Parts: sequence; structure tokens; C-alpha cells
Amino acid sequence: MAKKNEIRRVVLYTRVSTAEQAEKDLSLPAQLRTLKRQAGERGWEVVREYVEPGASGRDDNRTEFRRMMRDVLAPSAEVDAILVVHTSRFMRDAAKAIVHKQALARAGVRVISTNQETSDDPSGRLMETIYAGFDQYESDMNGYRTTAAMHENARRGFVNGSKAPFGYRAELVDGGSGPKRRKLFPSPEEAPIVVEVFRFYVANGGAKAVARELNQRGLRFRGGKLWTKDFVLRIIEETAAIGTYYWGKNDNRTGKARDREEWIAIPVEPILERTLFETAQRMRAERDPKRNEGRTGSSPLLLAGLLRCGACGASYVLETSGKLDPNGEHTYRYYNCRSFVKTGKEACPGHRFPTAKLERAVLEHLADQVFTVERCRALVRDVVEDSGLLRQKTDEQRRELKNQLTDLERRIAKWQEAFETEADSAAVVLPRLRELQAKHAELTQTLGKVVPLRSPPPHLYAETTIERFRQTIRDVFLSADQTLAKNYLRFLVERIVVQGNSLEIHGKADASVALLAASPDLAYPAPVNPPAEVLTSVGGWLRLKDSNLGPGG
Repeated sequence: MAKKNEIRRVVLYTRVSTAEQAEKDLSLPAQLRTLKRQAGERGWEVVREYVEPGASGRDDNRTEFRRMMRDVLAPSAEVDAILVVHTSRFMRDAAKAIVHKQALARAGVRVISTNQETSDDPSGRLMETIYAGFDQYESDMNGYRTTAAMHENARRGFVNGSKAPFGYRAELVDGGSGPKRRKLFPSPEEAPIVVEVFRFYVANGGAKAVARELNQRGLRFRGGKLWTKDFVLRIIEETAAIGTYYWGKNDNRTGKARDREEWIAIPVEPILERTLFETAQRMRAERDPKRNEGRTGSSPLLLAGLLRCGACGASYVLETSGKLDPNGEHTYRYYNCRSFVKTGKEACPGHRFPTAKLERAVLEHLADQVFTVERCRALVRDVVEDSGLLRQKTDEQRRELKNQLTDLERRIAKWQEAFETEADSAAVVLPRLRELQAKHAELTQTLGKVVPLRSPPPHLYAETTIERFRQTIRDVFLSADQTLAKNYLRFLVERIVVQGNSLEIHGKADASVALLAASPDLAYPAPVNPPAEVLTSVGGWLRLKDSNLGPGG
């Protein structure tokens, strides 16, 4: 180490942020040339160079910066100074700059800016502190201007950055005056997968189940990644699918979430029916304990969360009586008003319905209203049209998998030949051969799961076929699958109000019965855009009266 105040050995540190790359005087080569010239003119020996491309000066977790600090502060280091062209290259955060310079000072190492050199005394250290303050101020102003420009860009309908939400791609378009800007457009490859994600989620329930289904069909997330629960939920919660992409959810500088009022809405072309999106959101909320502590999704009651008392407005809950059966359940199970069950008839007179009878009556009533021959004929027509795109995509996936298998078989044959003719190289050949064979087995298994969809039969529109199709989806709706029936009910019904011994079923006028065709028992997938009139008669109030629904015991 040189004597106090004597500089002999230095390291060079250069840095640019991504935004500064285009500025000629701040380019990395320009900084290095300046520092080497200055060191040479003063007779200083350059021990090492540290080059930091595309890193923010406010961040002290930079790779090269941390390596430099570790090297110069090491006990064996013989460095007298760190040379930079400007104090902002070292740090743009005044508080962090002081901390790091104090650590260096204790080790006898100075930070010298060739363009702002100061003396090594109290006056010089005061000037260094002032320079650090100006560097932070300049950084703050740059951030302010950049953020303002990005906000204006978003308000004009353009997107910032190049990473588009899944289902979309960012394309450069003419932004009027100035350079081209990026806008979101549906991705032909990803948009159909988004639709499938929502349909699987609503029909089958659960993000994990959706991820498993997509992986088994050979579909992959971006970059060839396997689908996960988190990837599915990210798509379920993205509003771009229904026409609005929100920019500015998080503060780029702090990483903290912004209030919703600060988000900027950017209109985009929708790729999904709003009804399907909203149904998925309701199901997501019901399953999320953070958002819905009293979840009805986990309730054993089919009509949980739908039945309301017309007298007091309370929800209907389970009321039990009688001895326990062999399964540990009460012999008699009823729906009754929560107010009556908790407080008694002083709070509400209530009305008791046997659970099994009421659930069956509601399901059969809805099935009769929804699954008419005419609606099913229109549904079949849309199913056929919609299945064409999915069939084409499945065929493309199978062709790609077969091509990969053919290539692997060719490579396996070459390595097998090498093993037979070059016995001395077995230590190299065998591991590679096993690796290729394992990959071949994996691809063969995946190909087996990507089942080709059949073309629609010519007799599909025959009356007997339509009737069989109608009966099939009706049976699915009335099946003993509690989860399936519950999902469909929440899609079709807004609420069911008990009025004495009758029920008023308030349906969702914009709901789509097409989702009911998403059962794996059916020959074709559900259409995305069913006829608008499918459920118009279910909207509003429907009355269901049945003398068999009275109190039982």
C-alpha cells in the first residue's frame, strides 16, 4: 500500500445504465479510454478494470461493483484508489455512496472522479457529498421524466416494455410523430390456449388440475416451460383477455404495488367472452381463503351461497336432526334460514327443505329450461365450428412431436453405431445414448397423450343425434358429480330466493350454457361464442313450486 495521500495503483470502474447506452460520452469504451489516459498521465498503475453494462447507479447490488468492492477491501489487496469518470458512475444514491466511501476510506482507498477531482481533506469530502447529492437529484429527475413519458405512452394506448401478457404479443406500430411504439395484439399461438385455460378452469375446477391437463396434452407455457398452478392463476387474473390491459400496477422504482386508481387502462382486442372471465373470477374468489374466508366452494351443500331467505335476506344453511347413519351423518338433512337456525322463529319464521329433494328439483328445473332441442342444435353447430381450430392445433402438435421423434431416432442410430464400432469410446457413448433414449421415451409418452380429435360425423345434425346430445349434457348436469354440478350452477344462477313454499330462481341472463359441453364425456369441446339467445329465457325470475318440497322429517 502506498503512503498516505500517495496514489500508485488504481482500478478502473465503468458503468452505464440501459437508458445511457446511446449517449456517446457515457459509452463504456469512451469511459475506459478517458480513465486509461488519465491514469497514464499521472503515472498510476492500472491493476484491474471492472466493466458494468446496463446497471442502475442506485443499486449497490451490481455484479461488477460488488466484485470490485470485495477485491479492493481484501486484506491482500494493494489498491490505492478507484478511478471513475464521474461520481455518478460509482453511485447515484447519496446515502449509499457515503456508506461505501467510508468503508473504502478505512481501508485507505479513495474514489477519484477524473472530471470532479477533489482534495483528500474536509473541504474535499464536503464537495464529494455535494456531488453525491447532485447525482441523486439528477437520478431522481431522470426517473421522474422517464416515468412521466411512460405514463403518457400508456395513456395513448401503447405499452411499455417488450413482455406482453400471455395470449398477446407486443408489435411496433407507427406512433405518429417520433419513433414507432409498441401495441398489444392477440397471439395466434397463445390466444386459443388462454381460452382453453378458462374453459378448463370453470368446467373442471382448480388451477392445478388445469395445469396437469395442459401438460398432458403437450401444451407448454412460454419458453417450453411446463404449466404450473401459478402460471394458470396469472392468466385467470389478467384482464387483457376481455379487452383491458392495466399498466403501472407496481412502482418500477420501489417495487411496491400502486393503488388501483393509479393504474392506466390500455384498450386491447379481447380474446375471451366476458361471461366466462367473470365466472372464473367468482370461482377464484370462492376458492381463495384470503379473499373469502367463508368459502362456499368447500361447502358440502350443492346450493350453498345461492339460497337466500325471502323474508329476512339471510342465507340458507344446513340443519340436521335424527340419529347418525353408518357414515357419521345425520339421518335428516335440511336447508333452512340461517336466522331461524341460529336464533329461532323470533328472528325469522324460516322454511325447511330436505336437501336431496330440493337439490334434485332445482337441477331438473334448470335442465328442462336450458337444454331444449333448438338450443342444443345451435350448440352442436357452434361446437363443430369451434372444434376445427382446436383439431388443427392438435394435429400441428402431433406433427411437431413426430418430427422430434424422427430426429431423435436418427441420432440414437448414429450413437448406437458408434458404440458398436468404437468399443473404446463406450464411456462417452453410453451416457449420451441413455440420455437420448430417455428423451425418446418422454416424447413417445407425450405423443400418446395428445390424442387427435375426430372430424364431426356426417349425421351429426340428425334429429336422433341432437336428441342424444341433449340427453348427454342433461345427464352431465344432473350427474352425481357434486363439484361439476356446483360449478355449473354458479355459472347459470345468480341467486335462489325462498318465498314460502316456492322458489324464485334468478338466472344470469348473459350466461353461456356452452360451458356445460366441456365435460370429458362429450365428443367435442364447448364453443367459445354460443348463440346470444341461449339463456335469454332464463334471465329474470323463474318460479318453481312443488308440494313435495315441504317440511320433511
